[in-house]
Amino acid sequence: MARMLPAKVERGRLRRRLIALFLDWMSWGYVAYGVMYFLNDYWWRIPLERFYSTLTLPPWGWPAAVLGTLAMAVVCELTGYSLGKRALKLEPKRERPLTREELLRGRAGKPFWRTQWGVMAVLLLALTVALGWHIVKIDPEALIHPSPRAREMLSEIFPPDFRYFRVPDPAFELRGLPYSILDLMVLTIFMALLATVLGAAVALPLSFLGARNIMGFSPVGWLVYGVVRGFFNIFRSIETMLWAVVFAIWIRWGSPLAGIMALTVHTIAALGKLYSEQVEGIDPGPVEAVVAAGGSRAEVIRYAILPQVIPSFWAFTLYRWDINVRMSTVIALVGGGGIGDMLFYYKNEGKWALLGAVVITIVAVVWAMDYLSGRLRERIT
Repeated sequence: MARMLPAKVERGRLRRRLIALFLDWMSWGYVAYGVMYFLNDYWWRIPLERFYSTLTLPPWGWPAAVLGTLAMAVVCELTGYSLGKRALKLEPKRERPLTREELLRGRAGKPFWRTQWGVMAVLLLALTVALGWHIVKIDPEALIHPSPRAREMLSEIFPPDFRYFRVPDPAFELRGLPYSILDLMVLTIFMALLATVLGAAVALPLSFLGARNIMGFSPVGWLVYGVVRGFFNIFRSIETMLWAVVFAIWIRWGSPLAGIMALTVHTIAALGKLYSEQVEGIDPGPVEAVVAAGGSRAEVIRYAILPQVIPSFWAFTLYRWDINVRMSTVIALVGGGGIGDMLFYYKNEGKWALLGAVVITIVAVVWAMDYLSGRLRERIT
């Protein structure tokens, strides 16, 4: 047993060193990819009639980049400049303690941007911004000189027309009934409220099943934890717009229930993840006290965990209601119902003054909701 323990430690250390080498390789590979992307897109495609017809990237270019970045990672590993080893804390500790000035200024008393981490971070950030700017093909001139149609549309939106703020618009009907802007705005607020209440009610018990410190005591507990966390991650990664499409086809296009269900599913996944992470970050002292007194798991949750997490749960729930109000104005684009139905109807009909009234109403309600939820979160936490 004594011989096996050092061998196990050595294997673990070797595995971490390989991971550190892989991280260095990926960092240099990302830099090489960015450089070769620009070479391939710019200079390698410039026609040079005097010398060649057109320069092209040689077939050995990418294999050379792969081997070259691996060599750079090995060099960093051998010379002690490995970012991966620093990230995994494999570097030896300093022999002398750092002074207060050195702690304030960074490693070895240098400013952050002059350290190895700082230089690499600035390099990767600059490369990422340059790649993103080029791939998205951002044109700043389009913002400075908008099209004539944009000026015409803005001139038609302002001043807005509030004639149908309280009076139903005869030209706009849902399920055979005319609605006003105020009617649909109230409907949208209650759609968001119902989705938040239903989502929070389901996410609350699931959050304890998705907390490592609650379920991580047996193989079955770990299995339940993995399934619940997987549910949170998968359903949260699917946007509310896609859920609205699914439920609009399932129930009925333009039905408020479709919008409520879409918001509810995404709310369950989002709040469940936030709730479970809050449960994992609790103070273990009260939990140990209840367990020492012979309390069951339900009593641990009731008397040791809930008092610590309820204020944060309320704050997360209010914030999610604010998000759902904003999202419920957009899901009508894919049949989710609410004020968005009227918004897109006026947009398609070219009634820009009425559209301006709807937009101003949405902005006012979202602004008020943000202010009220912010004040409530301050009082709760």
